[in-house]
Order: sequence, then structure tokens, then C-alpha cells
Amino acid sequence: MAKFGIRTAARVLQRHAIPGFVSSLYHYFKSGAFISPSSKIQLTTRIRFGKRTVVKQYVIVQATAGRIHFGRECALSSFNHFSTGTGDIIIGDFVRFGPACTIVGGTRGFQKRDTKIIDQPEDQPNGIIIGDDVLIGANAVILPATEIGTGAVIGAGSLVQGNIPEYAIAVGNPARVIRYRK
Repeated sequence: MAKFGIRTAARVLQRHAIPGFVSSLYHYFKSGAFISPSSKIQLTTRIRFGKRTVVKQYVIVQATAGRIHFGRECALSSFNHFSTGTGDIIIGDFVRFGPACTIVGGTRGFQKRDTKIIDQPEDQPNGIIIGDDVLIGANAVILPATEIGTGAVIGAGSLVQGNIPEYAIAVGNPARVIRYRK
């Protein structure tokens, strides 16, 4: 059975016991971010929002061991999910996320057959870095060890892992650069 320690209990309370309006007010007064009370933002110092960042309804932002930092004037659409695992998620200024995007900064180990997946340690990925002025289309999935350059555009439904150069337009599963912005 999994160990349920003080850290785990604190994380559960941060994620589930704090009402949405409290988290909204906290982040508004701390950084000037506008967060819908119906989103679930874990109340922790590991999560930081830039000025005038907007978080719409039903967004989930949770940090386990890594950090999540959003730059200025970002927009998170409904049903986005950001989760760190052990890797950091660093997002630049003026980044836009379409609805239902998933951004995962860590991944669970699963290689050993003789050990339950839940008992295997998380892999140690490099996390995720997203540059300034990036557009992420609806239903995109961004996996660990990804860096998306400034001004890039990720098409709707794309699966991204690895490096996307600056001003590239990448689409597909896996995402591939099809051209560059002019």
C-alpha cells in the first residue's frame, strides 16, 4: 500500500480543501492574475502566475515536486490541465492555450514487471519550457522534455515532445514542423 505521509496529506489539502474563490483571491492579490473560482489551482508556492494572466473555468493546475511558472498576460482556456510530476513547467509571456490542452512535466516509471507501476519512481525528465508569444491549439498534449521556442504555433490535437524551433508551426502526432511564421 502506498505511504500516506505528511507531504502527501498537505498536497491533498492544497489541491482539494481550498475553495476556488480563496485561490482566486490569493492569486489576484499576489500577482494580479484573474482566475475563475471554478478552476482547481493547488494553493502552493510552487505555482506562480504573471500579471494579467487569465485562467478560465475548469482549469486544473497542480504541482507535485516541480514548479509551474506562467508569464505575463497568458490565457488558459477551459479544461486545460497542467501537472508537474518531478519536472518544472516554465511558460513565457503572452502564451495562449486553446481548450482541453494537457501539459505534463513528469512521467511515471513503468519498466519493471515485478514492481507495481505506482511503486516505481517517476522518471527524471527535463520538464517543459514554452517561450514567449506561443499559441497552443485545442486538445494539444505537451509531454516532458519539451522546449517550444518563442513565437511558435502548435496545431490543434498535436502531441509534442522534443524541441520546436522559434516561429515554427508544428502539427500532428507526433508534432512536426510544417513551416515557419513570416
